Amino acid sequence: MNELSAHYTDPRLAALYDLQNPWGADSEFYLAVAGRPVQAILDIGCGTGMMAAALARQGHDVTAVDPAAAMLDLARSRPHGNLVHWVHGLVADVRGHFDLAIMTGHAFQVLLDDETSLALLQAVKQRLVPGGRFAFETRNPEARIWEQWASQSTSASTTAPSGKAAGTTHVDIEKRGELVSFRSIYRLEDGTEVSSRSTLRFASQATISGLAAKAGFSRQTWYGDWDCRPVTPDSRELILVAGFE
Repeated sequence: MNELSAHYTDPRLAALYDLQNPWGADSEFYLAVAGRPVQAILDIGCGTGMMAAALARQGHDVTAVDPAAAMLDLARSRPHGNLVHWVHGLVADVRGHFDLAIMTGHAFQVLLDDETSLALLQAVKQRLVPGGRFAFETRNPEARIWEQWASQSTSASTTAPSGKAAGTTHVDIEKRGELVSFRSIYRLEDGTEVSSRSTLRFASQATISGLAAKAGFSRQTWYGDWDCRPVTPDSRELILVAGFE
């Protein structure tokens, strides 16, 4: 697994996260997966808590866990943050059992090998009640999205609350096997530049499906986009809702 990058640990960059990753079709998808009946939900790698707070606002009993203290500081202070039980740590640090676990924001891709991915899947299954589900997504390697990052980066700017622009550029993009490493340069509104190095795993659908099955998830429903269309080679997303009896 990655060491936490500055994007998550530096409070200045954590504050940009919601601006660069606003509520969208992915958020609506997970809200729909949860549904209306009240459920106990575990949000893994919850970040700034946008999804966790939205689920809690719907009446769900939400526990949200993240290893990045800077992200959790923002999560606790957001509207409806008082409705969520926040945990600083990993799945192993969470107590209780849940009807649904989610892992959003492509967080599954920070798990860089089969061993780490399987350990996470097994830990999640142990926290689910019989019939529980685990929903998460990863970018489809066949879409080769990393090839677009460099060309898109020059226009990747965000308007901060002050009205000033904060931009992000991705450089030094390197692919080795399933792993794509890159450096993100954040230009903050005061002119400061902060650099953060990241590595993500682009595992195939077959690989993830096999690991999920090995962890005991006998039921798997796959989607290729947030509108629930099936997976095709051009799908940008690999979205899995996994369950077991």
